[in-house]
Amino acid sequence: MNVLTRLVLSACVIPLLVAGCGGGGSGDRPESVTSPNVDGTPSLNTIYTYQSTSNSEQILSCSKLFLDSDSCDVTDIKPIGANITDNITLQDIKSRLVISHDWMADNFIAALEEINDQDLLNLFKALNTIVISYDIRPSFYHSNTASMYIDARYLWRNSTEWEMIYKKDDFRNEYQTEFLFDTFLRYVDASSNEYITWSNSYSATYNSRTSAQIAPGLFKLLSHELAHANDFLPPELLSTLGDSGKIYDDYIHPTVNINNELSDALPLTSYLLFEAAQIAYGGADMTDQIRMASASEAGSAFDGDGAADLYGYSSPAEDVAMLFEAFMMYKKYGAVSDVAFVTIPTIDDDSCDDYLVKWGQRNRLADRNVKQRAIMVSSRILARDITLELSSISSSPIDMVTDIGWCSSRNLTTAVVSSEPVNRSYSSTHQEVVHDYKDDRGRD
Repeated sequence: MNVLTRLVLSACVIPLLVAGCGGGGSGDRPESVTSPNVDGTPSLNTIYTYQSTSNSEQILSCSKLFLDSDSCDVTDIKPIGANITDNITLQDIKSRLVISHDWMADNFIAALEEINDQDLLNLFKALNTIVISYDIRPSFYHSNTASMYIDARYLWRNSTEWEMIYKKDDFRNEYQTEFLFDTFLRYVDASSNEYITWSNSYSATYNSRTSAQIAPGLFKLLSHELAHANDFLPPELLSTLGDSGKIYDDYIHPTVNINNELSDALPLTSYLLFEAAQIAYGGADMTDQIRMASASEAGSAFDGDGAADLYGYSSPAEDVAMLFEAFMMYKKYGAVSDVAFVTIPTIDDDSCDDYLVKWGQRNRLADRNVKQRAIMVSSRILARDITLELSSISSSPIDMVTDIGWCSSRNLTTAVVSSEPVNRSYSSTHQEVVHDYKDDRGRD
């Protein structure tokens, strides 16, 4: 993998796109910006630091250096955890927040308070900055800046905030126009079949959200993005950072990343799925093999391998992030993943159940190969053995009913979890979750 790339969260690996950057500010989206996001690269033209500190200038500058193919200098700024041996606090995170609107930081901090997970907070140690801007889509982590960039769709709470977000579809949607199959992923409560995450899409009937509704989806996103951050800057590297040099060139690039260790010890093996993922998420040229591949064929290849999701085949880093995401969602919410390979409807006005499941599993994390690989990467990222934390998961996945629609399949599939997972914080007695099935197609 070329590490001089940007990792698009729930993030594919694509070549770094260089764009110009402007100054900071706190106003609404500027009318003068014709296209504030080009193929997934945001302009970051209005960002500023959430708090004014003695190193605000360095924080802001670092957050935008990837736009000029440059990297942050540790003389100016070090990752949050470089000099912190104890737990990370919300104040530590606030001090590195860079935003385009105040409400983004306010809602972000409120959601972190709602999540209340110290494991998650400590993963912020590997970051230089956390950037939230109206023009970021999709979210991503960048190794040049050791920073993560968050799509504000995860944080809106009302119509006013929604209107401030730049409306643009994920640019990767155009890569799958010739496929005969698609892949869906959702996290559900094993006892109720209910969705864990709420939709990020505004509608006339879904026009306000609470921190409690924002929290599960944000937790999923952060688990994924912070997996990248700690993959490229593993915990043991933070304590060895010097006082000079570029964070990428002198520290991240020479390091044997966690994804390297995983690929060497427990590699994925399906050439078909590697090729499909490079096309679907990286924009590689279509091939005859993938053009003719069916959902059943792709699902069969996936079944015997150890990936948490097709997205994991797009790069070793995404492989790590999807495995860690699945573990964290299980640990936190008792959530199990439904992963399916589905047909693509040939009608224009399609609906959820027009996507027919041809292969699918509930509780993919329970697969022996997936579980082994998830334990490896999660133990490395969290710097502790998490084997016991997965001991409560069932012994194998459950096959989903096939030849039925994606939405109908949710309540026709059941999974048994042998006992409560550690620190479970989800209650199936809450109100019915609002969810858009189109969110299940994205990987951010």
